[in-house]
Amino acid sequence: MEDIQYLSVNWQEYHILTQSIADQILTRKKSFDTIIAIGRGGLTFGHLLSDFLRIPICSITIQSYTDIKKQGEVKITEGLSSRISGKQVLLVDDIADSGATLKRATSYLRRFRPQSITIATLFYKPHSTLRPDYFAKQTDMWILQPFEVTEWVYTFSTKMKNEGASEKDIQSFLLGLGYTNEQIAFTRRHYLKK
Repeated sequence: MEDIQYLSVNWQEYHILTQSIADQILTRKKSFDTIIAIGRGGLTFGHLLSDFLRIPICSITIQSYTDIKKQGEVKITEGLSSRISGKQVLLVDDIADSGATLKRATSYLRRFRPQSITIATLFYKPHSTLRPDYFAKQTDMWILQPFEVTEWVYTFSTKMKNEGASEKDIQSFLLGLGYTNEQIAFTRRHYLKK
């Protein structure tokens, strides 16, 4: 884990980045009929954009990542429940990483015959095979979102413990990523009991 660079995003930064996407869209006077958020990562982003742009939101769920930087099969696990035929759709996810999830989502949504599909992500990784129409920040780092605290505290703690790291080293690593003592204690209390 030492060779991976992490970008920890707090709630204030997340809000500012989302608002910058909304500002880009509103400045260009681009209008959409609906937002489709890809769950899980795109749900929070989509919810905020729905507020900023004042348009409705729905979601689909796609699962692919099995571990840090390990992507498995890209599967739609929950389909579309809203009609989008003839509509201008804004498809959102938190990150354009490999591009596989966004390509799978776009291919799936085209079957419902929307007028257009525009893609927005908070983060864009330059190695992605798909470049979003809108993004707030470009990075090569592994992104730690503010809505995945328990997931990552658990994952890092378990991996480091299995690699022989001490509790003190694990605590220091997690604090260095920006997690608080309270967040770490919560995860330990409920998910990492001995």
